[in-house]
Amino acid sequence: MKELLVHVLSPAKAQLFITYAAYIARDMDLTVRYLYVQPPANVTMGIPGSLGAAAEASQLDTDRETVKATHHFKLQISNLYASEPGLPLLEYSIEVGYAPDIIHDYCINKRVHTLMLSSSKGQSLFSDDSGNIDIIRKVRCPVWIVPEGITYKPFSEILYATDYHEEDLSKMTLLAEFASRFPASITAVHITGDDSFEERVKGEGFVNMIKKETGYQMISIKVLPETKGEPLVAELHRFALMIDADLIVLLRENRRFSDRLVHGSRSEKIARETRLPVLIYNEERK
Repeated sequence: MKELLVHVLSPAKAQLFITYAAYIARDMDLTVRYLYVQPPANVTMGIPGSLGAAAEASQLDTDRETVKATHHFKLQISNLYASEPGLPLLEYSIEVGYAPDIIHDYCINKRVHTLMLSSSKGQSLFSDDSGNIDIIRKVRCPVWIVPEGITYKPFSEILYATDYHEEDLSKMTLLAEFASRFPASITAVHITGDDSFEERVKGEGFVNMIKKETGYQMISIKVLPETKGEPLVAELHRFALMIDADLIVLLRENRRFSDRLVHGSRSEKIARETRLPVLIYNEERK
């Protein structure tokens, strides 16, 4: 059975996040592996003879942290099973090292279907010290980004941000399969300054083509005019709130695909600034 890999920043403070992952894995027919990564010990050189003592003390700290993390994982998993007997297999792993590398190694395993990330309180998901930006750029599987403090509910309205390229159709097929589990409506949104774009999309029967190719009928297309002076991220997020979307889905742009952006990736900016869950599919565009 495929696995949802869940990167837990602090097992003692992640009850809602751990619960969210368990419930969404149930609805996606996945097992769960919670992963807590401790940073490697930082032993500095001191006076002669002190290195061994410092290393021993550092190892004791690591061992104590492992014991605490194990306790919190066992307790929360036990509570979840007690409250919801229908949950899938919930397991945990505790590693020591650099989180992006360890997570990348886990995701190489074809058993991992999806990765789920969160941010710590008061910290931007993509802040320099969060490490999540490196994780997202390293892995090739889909990545969930769940804002801290939200509770899970089955999705009913999914917003998919698109540029209408060939790659969108394959991802729309995956998204339609996912949406059908709830079932949820999909609104594919494109923000453009091209006044004729909407007419071209309608004229080419883009919606009917997507419905035929995906086999999913609960799909609509929306073209929004680009507002000068307002960031694309703000426009998209405002529209998501207007249609009462409960999930935003994105393609992660190829690094050469940086048009219409001043800094960084559009997917990263949206994921950083929204308070809605975000699902990022990897993009194979060259």
